[in-house]
Amino acid sequence: MTSRSLTILFFLCGCTDVVTDQCLRVELAFDCLRALPAGPETTTFNDWAEVVALCDYNAVYQAKRLRQYVKPECTVQ
Repeated sequence: MTSRSLTILFFLCGCTDVVTDQCLRVELAFDCLRALPAGPETTTFNDWAEVVALCDYNAVYQAKRLRQYVKPECTVQ
């Protein structure tokens, strides 16, 4: 089941206290970046910024958790 499907399921069942685990988000984003091949030496456009942004975008959705399972220091107030 995908993270997005889980989030929808949480909302449908009334479990609406879903937050982003920021500690997990950082870990997932860095894992994504480490898995990438070496970036270009030079670019005409800022295409590499899009790659980095997509790693973060995906990490946000993968890091959704019920608040009760996220350490307090890993939530944004």
